[in-house]
Amino acid sequence: MRWRPLLLSLHRDIGFLCVGLTIVYAVSGIAVNHAHHWNYDRSETHQSLWLGHPADLLQNASAERKQLVRSDPSQMTPQEEQTLVRAIGEKIGRPLPPRNVFWRGPYEILAFWGQGDDDMTVYHVSSGMITHTLRKDRWIIRSFNALHLNERHGPWTFIADAFALLLCFLAVSGMLIVRGPRGIKGRGGIFLAIGVAIPILALLLGRFSP
Repeated sequence: MRWRPLLLSLHRDIGFLCVGLTIVYAVSGIAVNHAHHWNYDRSETHQSLWLGHPADLLQNASAERKQLVRSDPSQMTPQEEQTLVRAIGEKIGRPLPPRNVFWRGPYEILAFWGQGDDDMTVYHVSSGMITHTLRKDRWIIRSFNALHLNERHGPWTFIADAFALLLCFLAVSGMLIVRGPRGIKGRGGIFLAIGVAIPILALLLGRFSP
C-alpha cells in the first residue's frame, strides 16, 4: 500500500476540517497578544457634555434655595437631586431612572444606568460637565476568546485537545508529503529549521533577559 497518497488525502481533509477553528484561534490569539494595547473583550467610549450648575437646573426652586445650592451643592434635597438626575438622563438619552446614584466626594455625582459600570455618568458639579462612559462586549472576539481560553471547560476541552492534535498531524504530514528539492531534504528543511529555531530563540532570550 502506498502511504503517501493516503497521507495526502488525510492532510487535505483534516486541513479543511480545521479551517473554522484555525480562524477562531488565530483571531483570538492576535487579540490576546495585544492585551496591553486594548481591552480585547470590551469596547469603551467616552463622551463629555455640558449640563450646567445644579442651581441653574432647579427652575421651580426659590431664589434662596438656588443661592444655597450654588454655594454648596451638597445641600440639595432628595427632590432636587432627582431633578438633577433627570436632567442628566435627558442629556445622554436615558429617559428611565438610573439603577443607582451616589456622591463621590463633594463635587461629583455618579449615576449608573446599566449593570456594573457598563453605562455610567459622572457629573462634575463645579464645572457642570458630564462625562459619560459606555462599555460594550465585543461579542465576536469575546466569543472567540472564550473558546480559545477554554473558559467554558466541559466538552469543549476535548474539542480543543483534538484540534491541537490535528494541528500536530498537519504539521508532520505536511513535512512528509512533499518530496525532492522542495521537501524536508531541500528548501522545506530550511524553513523547518527556521520555524523550530524561532520559539527556541524566544525561550532563550526570555530566560536570560532581565
